[in-house]
Amino acid sequence: MDCGTKRVANHIYNLQQESNRRCYYLNNAGNKIYVKRKACKCHKNKEIYGNLRSEVLVDKGIYVVSYNELYEQPNWLTYTVSEQLKTADRKGMYFYKETGIHTSDDEDYVQNPWDKGHLAPAAAFSDTYDHLKTTFSYLNCSMQWDALNRGQWAELEAQERKWSVQYGDIKVKIELIFEADHLIRSTGVHVPTGFWKHLTFPDQSKKCYYFPNEDVPYQWDHYLKTCNE
Repeated sequence: MDCGTKRVANHIYNLQQESNRRCYYLNNAGNKIYVKRKACKCHKNKEIYGNLRSEVLVDKGIYVVSYNELYEQPNWLTYTVSEQLKTADRKGMYFYKETGIHTSDDEDYVQNPWDKGHLAPAAAFSDTYDHLKTTFSYLNCSMQWDALNRGQWAELEAQERKWSVQYGDIKVKIELIFEADHLIRSTGVHVPTGFWKHLTFPDQSKKCYYFPNEDVPYQWDHYLKTCNE
C-alpha cells in the first residue's frame, strides 16, 4: 500500500505499511527500515470513497477538469479566457472539497513550499460571485511551487487576459505532468513535476508553454515550446 514518502539524506523512499500497521521503507540494499507509525499516511479516507479513480470528468461550467483521485490532483483542466468586468472579490473565499470526489485538502499544503495553485485563475472569473467561488474548488487546485504560482505563472495568466482583450476568447488547456520519480508527500498527495499550458487563439493559432514545478529563473516567454498536440 502506498503510504507517502520519507526523505533520508538526499534520497526519497516510498513508505509502506504492514498488516499490523508498522511503517517502513526499503533502503538501497532492499532491507526494511522501520519508522514511526504515524509517518505512514495511506490514502486519506480511502474507505469512504471506495476504489479511487484515475480519472473523474467534471464540468463545472466555467471549466472542465479530469481529476485523478489516486494522485489527489487534476490530470488536466480546460477553460476559456474572455474579456470580463470584475464585479466580485475573493476576500473570505477558501478552497472547498467536493462531495463524492477524493481530492487534496488543507492538510496537504501545511508548512511546505507548495501553494494551492488555481488552474482556472480566480482573476479570469471574477465577473460573478458564483464563478469566482467555483475557482476555489479543490478540483481546480494543484500543488504548485509558491514562487512559480506567484511569479511567472501568474504573469502569463495576466498576459492571457491582455490577449483576450486584443484578440478575443482564448481557449486554455493545462496538463499536469508526473514523472516516474515524482514526489509523493506523506499526506498521500502527488506533486506534479511540471505543467503544460496550451493556448488556442480565435484564429486557431496556438502557443504552448512548459513550466517545471519549481522556482523558474526566466520570464514566462522563455518557456514557450513547440506544441505537442
